Amino acid sequence: MKSVRVGLIDSGIGERFGSAVIATRSFSGACDDDLEHGDQVAACVLQHCPAACLLVANVFNRRREACIDAIVDSLAWLVDEGAQLVNMSFGMPQASPRLAHACRVAAEAGVVLVAAAAARGNIAFPAAFDGCIAVSGDARCAPGEVSWRPTGTADFGTHPFLDPGNPLHGGGASIATARLSGMLAARLETGAAAAGLRAELEHRARYIGPERRYA
Repeated sequence: MKSVRVGLIDSGIGERFGSAVIATRSFSGACDDDLEHGDQVAACVLQHCPAACLLVANVFNRRREACIDAIVDSLAWLVDEGAQLVNMSFGMPQASPRLAHACRVAAEAGVVLVAAAAARGNIAFPAAFDGCIAVSGDARCAPGEVSWRPTGTADFGTHPFLDPGNPLHGGGASIATARLSGMLAARLETGAAAAGLRAELEHRARYIGPERRYA
């Protein structure tokens, strides 16, 4: 099996990930000091695909905000660096034509794009763009399980917590997105075709339909 190149558009990540990181680059306005979210995302990807090679695009400032230019430029860089899958554990309420174009170019190049989406409510971008796999958290799912959620806001859900035994340690759609990216990277590692991954997820879904929560 050949190691899969996974791009992370996020904050930077810490030195503890060592040789898993094969390239890193900071984009305009990025903060190199705040590594918490990037570390969490990287850890979840590697939990499900330990041999993944990480390409880290640091786009967020201290307030965990990023400009469209930085995201677009980082996506282009990841495509040039040979990323086979790009994790985008973030979302924005309005569509950007420039980001939509960048996602389309990446998808047409064969890159699998995985982005965070809300479990319910308004759609988020880039998850809602054609060619992106939109992921929300689903507490029904154990780590490694998937739900198929054709709800209009998300395509799939998976385990949302950083620590499966303790929800108080945090989690959410961004963590679920990283977990699904790791699962998909593991499938690419075995030679699975990128074009067939969405159908595979539908077939393997442990749950179908939205998670129902009661007050």
